[in-house]
Amino acid sequence: MKCLGWLPGSNCPHYDSEARRRPAYHNLVVNGALPSGYAADDGVGLHFVGTQLAQIVSSRVDARAYEVRLNDLELIETELLPRYLGQ
Repeated sequence: MKCLGWLPGSNCPHYDSEARRRPAYHNLVVNGALPSGYAADDGVGLHFVGTQLAQIVSSRVDARAYEVRLNDLELIETELLPRYLGQ
């Protein structure tokens, strides 16, 4: 997929709010249609400095981000804990 190309990899927003979003993203990464990347639940922001992920923040206490990558044809999804911005 040709996108803006500002950052390497792929990104999938709304990861927790649309039932078919997570399996569709997994399928696209496994099939090579998208490169490995990051996914974020609603309310989560990924802050990059240059091309490096520097910080993850959330307006929701239970929201998460994920690194989604292939390792020897196995999909690996790693949960990343954001810094909650509320009280």
